[in-house]
Amino acid sequence: MTVCIQYARPTSGQNDNEIYGLDVAVNNLLVAWFKYGQQEKFICRPIDMPSFEHFKALALASGIDVDNRVVGLNAHFPKHNLEPITCLFRPDPLITDLVWQRTQLQGRGFATCGLIHTMSGERIARVVSDLCTAPSDATDALICPSKAIRDAVQRLWQIHEDYLNQRFGSSFRCPVQTPVIPLGIDTEKFLRITTKDKRAAQRQALNAAPDEIIILFVGRLSFATKAHPLPLLLAAERAAKRSKRKLRLVMMGYFKPQDMETHFRKLIADICATVQVDFIMNNDPRFPDGLWACADIFTSLIDNIQESFGLTPIEAMASGLPSVISDWNGYRDSVRDGQDGYLIPTLIPPPSAGQEIAEMYYNVGNHGVYLTATVQSTAVDIERCAEAFQNLANDDEKRMRMGESARQQARRTYDWKTIIKAYENLWQELAQKRQACAKTEVIPKNWPAVHPAYPNPWQMFRGFSSATLSLDTRVCTQLNTDEINVVFRHEMNFFVPEMLMSKEMMLDLITVIRNAGTTKINEIISKFPSLEHPRLWRCFGWLLKHGIIKEVK
Repeated sequence: MTVCIQYARPTSGQNDNEIYGLDVAVNNLLVAWFKYGQQEKFICRPIDMPSFEHFKALALASGIDVDNRVVGLNAHFPKHNLEPITCLFRPDPLITDLVWQRTQLQGRGFATCGLIHTMSGERIARVVSDLCTAPSDATDALICPSKAIRDAVQRLWQIHEDYLNQRFGSSFRCPVQTPVIPLGIDTEKFLRITTKDKRAAQRQALNAAPDEIIILFVGRLSFATKAHPLPLLLAAERAAKRSKRKLRLVMMGYFKPQDMETHFRKLIADICATVQVDFIMNNDPRFPDGLWACADIFTSLIDNIQESFGLTPIEAMASGLPSVISDWNGYRDSVRDGQDGYLIPTLIPPPSAGQEIAEMYYNVGNHGVYLTATVQSTAVDIERCAEAFQNLANDDEKRMRMGESARQQARRTYDWKTIIKAYENLWQELAQKRQACAKTEVIPKNWPAVHPAYPNPWQMFRGFSSATLSLDTRVCTQLNTDEINVVFRHEMNFFVPEMLMSKEMMLDLITVIRNAGTTKINEIISKFPSLEHPRLWRCFGWLLKHGIIKEVK
């Protein structure tokens, strides 16, 4: 198996305290691959040189001998470097172009594998839908981090398939696989950052009393793109009034956008009379390892369709914390209800209530409005959440038991050792299936395009010219050697030289035409292998364009 990763470096936030979940997930995946992968060579096909430099920096930081074990391929010339690759992976869903590029190769080519992070938004929907019309097959896969995302991908394909089948009377089904492999974490790291000493230091920094119960939320502080805080605040307040212990809600993250802080604080002022609520920014120098050590309970009542899996619940599990989280998308895959914590029920309106939201999104084009229009009618069971907080706050033994159960589950299921093995097993399976299956010709023979949006220009625009060169076209030279040298001296006369012969070979071709006097193109072109004929036709066009030869009527 020869795996290659097509890689684009992560984007940078405007503020130092902003952390993009996608960037973290991709970087952590690569670092884990360097650490636990079985490849002799780590092959990268970067979209640009800065991406390759970033890839090498991650490898170097992971202890990889970059000079001997990291290989870079040029992403612009698939024919030149992808023949040996058996599986091409992108840590995002943008594999459609890879599938199309595969059609340019001889033989069966490579299997492709992508990774989907979210299913909300028209851009991702278009990307996933494009796989329906691409020449994809069952040796291609989109890894989904959760069953909920897998189901969303398949529902989107079903929508696309229903439309195509209704319009064209076919029975099309997208063949791409959708295996579920969760995100991973370094569970050993969370053992190191949740020691008793770190717990004592963090609680002292927060001025927390020994018997005070700290409920921790970690993530982006935004009601539009993460979680509306009202259900959590109401549940924490109810639990604080009923509990035997003092409760404190600590929310660690960053406000996005910054004016979100005003909304949060106004809401807290009106609701939280009993429970103390603190905001800790995630770049607070006092807490370089976060607040996992000081917490007693983790919570995250996600209600946003932008979410897909959620790293923070499994980070909480690895920290030995019981969780109170919403029964929502990938969250429900991680925490086992009643064993590692509690899943709080959620409710959404029936599908008939969502069509107008979709219409508004299409017509207005505002993704944020689309998200918030959905969030404002998504309910989380506030009372069940309050009961969960109260039960855990009042029962030290239950917190410890659930926390330890969660820690063991995280080590078994979500450690990078396990996740990278699952990735490599999938890549091996796809590669073997690709090499074993008969090559299917999904592209028509002599199809005049490499992609519907990238047609053969002289097929697409053949009606633009007065005529087309043919084998019977008669040509002869009309410039002498000095005049030809003047043409060859100017770089602007060689717009895209890789589409032509070398200058030396072109001069040899001119000599052959001159020696033949007036000759048909067929008499010249027949002397070359058929694979070179397209290049020769382009050279004849170039020679005519620059007046070196002329057509003889």
